[in-house]
Parts: sequence; structure tokens; C-alpha cells
Amino acid sequence: MDRTRPGEWEPFVARRPGSWWLEIAMLVAFGVCTWLSAFHSPLIDLDIWLRDFSDANRPPWFDTLLVYTNKLGQGGILSAVALGVAAILAYRKHTVRPMIAFLVMYGMAGLVLVLKLAFPRIYPHWPRPDPGPYADASQALLFVPDRSELGSLGDSAVGAYPSGHVVNAFVWYGLLMLLVGALLKTWQRRLLLIAPVVIVFFSTTYLGFHWLTDSLAGLFIGVIIVRLMYRIPWATVRLPLWLEPERRYR
Repeated sequence: MDRTRPGEWEPFVARRPGSWWLEIAMLVAFGVCTWLSAFHSPLIDLDIWLRDFSDANRPPWFDTLLVYTNKLGQGGILSAVALGVAAILAYRKHTVRPMIAFLVMYGMAGLVLVLKLAFPRIYPHWPRPDPGPYADASQALLFVPDRSELGSLGDSAVGAYPSGHVVNAFVWYGLLMLLVGALLKTWQRRLLLIAPVVIVFFSTTYLGFHWLTDSLAGLFIGVIIVRLMYRIPWATVRLPLWLEPERRYR
């Protein structure tokens, strides 16, 4: 039974993060991954090998299956669903707080676009159209090749790092958990938080949409964002009075 009063909303957080050690570890891991992707390291060789292995061992039916499951990390679809759920909650609870949570998460998800601009990298199947030859180890590095070499592809060819789909799988399912987690059973919550990340990480990498290191970087950033979102006291954080005029009468 819903015991919250009109104008109040209690987001679901199974356990609020305590220490900051995991965020620090993920930030360091992102830094190391970025550094190893900027020169011809063994990690770059692994990127190339995994792309070529996947291309050579992906039957058509599996390719089709992965393309559809990869949509679990489609930002436009996920953000629309999250917006709809947040709007319904805001209407039913008579509070703008679910919408504020959505906007904050939208901003955090947009962080990946800033990182893509800061760390330009071509996609595994550059140059298109298919078939290859595709990028070799010297071309797969961050900041390579020069944008003048991209031809008609322009900036659309250098948005690989980090993987936005992997970040989306953390951010939007994490927000949905915040909004409706109280309505789910424990196993359902775990499935909603873990399964999309695993599926999107695998499909994104195996299809060659992103390098392995792109997906790893997305994982590190996604963990940081989810931890941050669960630290925010959404139900009690101070908002301007014009956003919550009902506070005048409490």
C-alpha cells in the first residue's frame, strides 16, 4: 500500500553506497584503459584480434539475434520509457521530483558525448562500406587518424570511445530501478540491473559496433554514474520553492 502523502515521493534504493572506493577504482580503471588505448599496447592487439575473430565466427542468425538484443542499450528508446515512467509518477505523486531525477540522469548520460569528443576514436569497421579492409592497430588508437583522413564520414566516424550503449544500459535501467524498484521482487531487480549490461556489452563488442576497450570504458563510467545516482537523496534534496509550491502549506 502506498503510504506517501501527495507531494512526496520515496525513490527505491536497496542499499545506498557507503565508501567511495569503488568509484575511485572505476575512475582509475578508466584512466588506465584510456592510456593503454592511446598507443600500440597489448590491449589494442586484443581489440583487433577480437574484432577479426568475431567477424569470422558470427553466423547470420546469431548476427540478427545480437542486433536485436543490442537495442537493450538504445538510448533514445530507454530514455523515452524512463521519461514516461517518471512523468506518470510525478503526476500520481503530485511532485516534480521524479522528473528532476530523469533530467539529472539525462545529463549524466550526456557525459558520454563529452568523452567521445575528448577521446576521438574510429569504429572497428571503419572505413565503411563493408567489406573491409578495416582499421589496423595503428589506426585503432585514440586520436588517430586525423579527421582530414575520414573523408565523407566526417566526425561520425570517431565516436567509438567509450561505448554509449554500455553506459545507457547502466544509467537508464538504474533510473528505472530508482523509479519502480519497490514494485519488483529481488530477483527481478537483479535481472533488470545485470542482464541488460551483460547482453549489451557482449553484443556491442561481438558485432564490432565497438572495440572491447570502448565497452570496458563504458562499463567503468556506467558504474560511477549509477553509484552517484544512488547517493543523491532524491526525496529530500532542497528544490526551489517555485518547483514545489505545495511546500508553503506543509
